[in-house]
Amino acid sequence: MIAIARNRSIFALSRRHENGFSCGADTQEDMKLTREQCNGMKGYAILLIMIHNFVDHLMGMGCNEMAYSPTATADFISMATSQLSIWHIFSFTGWIGVALFLFVSGYGLMRKYGSEAVNKSHFVRRHVIKLWILLIPVYLLYVLVQQYWCGEPHNWQSIIAQLTLMINLLSYGDNQFVIEPGVYWFFGAILQFYLVFLFIRKWRTNWLIAALVCLLALHYFFLYHTNDDTMWWFRQNCIGWGAPFMLGMLAARTRWQPTKWLLAIICLVSFVTLFFCLTTKALTPFTEVCTILFFGSLSLLLNIKAINAIGIISASIFVIHPFMRMVLYKALSNCDIGVAAMVAIYIISVLVLSLIHHLLYKRVFSSNPRPDTH
Repeated sequence: MIAIARNRSIFALSRRHENGFSCGADTQEDMKLTREQCNGMKGYAILLIMIHNFVDHLMGMGCNEMAYSPTATADFISMATSQLSIWHIFSFTGWIGVALFLFVSGYGLMRKYGSEAVNKSHFVRRHVIKLWILLIPVYLLYVLVQQYWCGEPHNWQSIIAQLTLMINLLSYGDNQFVIEPGVYWFFGAILQFYLVFLFIRKWRTNWLIAALVCLLALHYFFLYHTNDDTMWWFRQNCIGWGAPFMLGMLAARTRWQPTKWLLAIICLVSFVTLFFCLTTKALTPFTEVCTILFFGSLSLLLNIKAINAIGIISASIFVIHPFMRMVLYKALSNCDIGVAAMVAIYIISVLVLSLIHHLLYKRVFSSNPRPDTH
């Protein structure tokens, strides 16, 4: 499989779990999501995330990713009727790409391990090693560059907590455990999802649906009955993002095959609904659900090879883009160029470095590991 993939192109897939982020296999006849469709969803996800994280500071708008912000929401709605730009849209909405990553992860894990006996210790060890290979080199480079070039040192507690993937649990409010770069909260959260998956993968479908309902109810509780610090802690751990992951697991269990007309209707309705979920506090827990319905149906309807190719290297983009954002903010701070030019330079540099990182990662992790199943 790996030899065939390498002969086809440098973007070809080599494993079910490309770069450590789960992807559905396309070998089973009842499969709804092919490997290309999974890569398409990851491509949309990483484009949303990387552009959002770059323009968010430039626009200064804020968003509702971790906690609901009435100010950011009011600014976005106000600009929607006057001077709204594409960069304001990415700044306010781009974080929804995280839900797509988690959906594909839950889907791929369930397809691969849902019905098989799993060597749990090897499963955990293998996935932790893959996360470390992705995280450690770029993170340590980020810390060194930020300290000695940008003059912003990290404290040793945060560094150790990040490297051990425990910082999500320890970071709260303004304590000494600071997640920097902020997007790296995902590494600790995905490890939590791996552990949770081992526990719930054999649950009956009804139990998974009940758990999904409970997670949405819990989201409402934290949204209305806790302060912002507690809400941030909830959202930076797996319990705060359980809905899209659980939806991926449930999707892997069903053989429902919607028609193209139905997909088009779902795509349109979910797109309209997504706007209200993003801007209405009472609907925010359903933002991830609408995101999955919209981009999932879009990936099934459209096969855009460029998006699929970006999805293949999405894990490398995820780990590289915070570093390049920091470097370009510093390097271009005194340059009088527009936002569009800065974004173009950023996207091109991230894609080039991510492709190199992706190829190096494949070389390091190309040896055939022991199987996770027995």
